[in-house]
Amino acid sequence: MKLIQRLVLSMLVLFALQGVSYGSSDLYKLIDDQVSFQDDATYFQHGTPISNIQTSSFSEDSSALDMGFLHKYLGYGTLLLAGVAAATGSDSSIHHYSAMGSATFGVMTLATGYHEYGDMFEIDEGFSKFNLHIALGTLGALGFATEAIIASTDSDHGGLGIGSAIAMGAAFIVIVW
Repeated sequence: MKLIQRLVLSMLVLFALQGVSYGSSDLYKLIDDQVSFQDDATYFQHGTPISNIQTSSFSEDSSALDMGFLHKYLGYGTLLLAGVAAATGSDSSIHHYSAMGSATFGVMTLATGYHEYGDMFEIDEGFSKFNLHIALGTLGALGFATEAIIASTDSDHGGLGIGSAIAMGAAFIVIVW
């Protein structure tokens, strides 16, 4: 139960940080002059042609949290912690904490990847590079979370952990090469 609470708290903090960075952008600042608008046509005429107007993008804002960057390094952390969990014995506390960390990082990697790249999954493209990365990463992250739940009941969970690490590693390989 504490794992679920920590995961929910981690996700809330992550999205709160993103909301704070968006909220501090210029898009949410109030107008300094609180004058009522008149129906004068000069207030609504553009000084620049429409072709020169560019929309504001949060990715250009230096205060915005870069979810793509966060997704990338959370994925690296997941693989690193999974490697530590695989290399240590199942009775050690290092194994336990690195496995819990890989499960937590895996879910956070899944959430940030969905937030940043969720629109890239196209079922009609079949086994494209992006579809494979998304499917394998999702299987790996959900496998890590399931493995953490199974391990808490003192059941044998080695096969699921190894399978999840292979799926996450394959997702990494697919997107890099």
